[in-house]
Amino acid sequence: MGANEGNNDSKRVKKHGDPLAPFLFLLVAEGFSALMSNAVERSLFRGFEVKRGGTVVSHLQYVDDTLCVGEAMVENLWTLKEVLRGFEMVSGLKVNFSKSVLIGVNVPMVFMDMACDFLNCSEEVISFIYFGLPVGANVKKMSTWEPMLTQLRNRLNLCSNKYVSLGGRIVLLNSVLNSIPIFYLSYGQMEMEVTSRGVASLERGAT
Repeated sequence: MGANEGNNDSKRVKKHGDPLAPFLFLLVAEGFSALMSNAVERSLFRGFEVKRGGTVVSHLQYVDDTLCVGEAMVENLWTLKEVLRGFEMVSGLKVNFSKSVLIGVNVPMVFMDMACDFLNCSEEVISFIYFGLPVGANVKKMSTWEPMLTQLRNRLNLCSNKYVSLGGRIVLLNSVLNSIPIFYLSYGQMEMEVTSRGVASLERGAT
């Protein structure tokens, strides 16, 4: 293959919607994972210990999102910024710091303000919505589960449509009651009191 052909192929796979794009992104994201792991091994970045002497978590990657987890310390901020800048130079990609957020758990506000200024990102608070799930919300509160109940009401109302056959209603009912609650219950356990109030709410909505 000539040099010109190689350049054309390189440009082609970078187009949005190209089937090779997700695979190439995973290869590049693996490079960032290696940089973070190397920083932890060299004691340049202190991650979060799941338990004393147990597994240390420094970063998590899901689809095109990356979550860096570490102790609230200035050394971690410097290392994180150096890793991100190094990743930019090696991969040719740009890290959008303005779209990145910093979340502190039991961290002083003074440190959070300084860290956000240093990383040029915004501050996010718990709870927040991620893939439709309320991360950090209190599972004992009815308000946490209200979005799920709203989705159930909207979908179940379609079952009462007179233009949907009986078989179609059964399929729709099974699909709704199996998929939506399982998705939300993967996040947390619903209290019995919340369950009872939710069922009563659905019954009122059905009538």
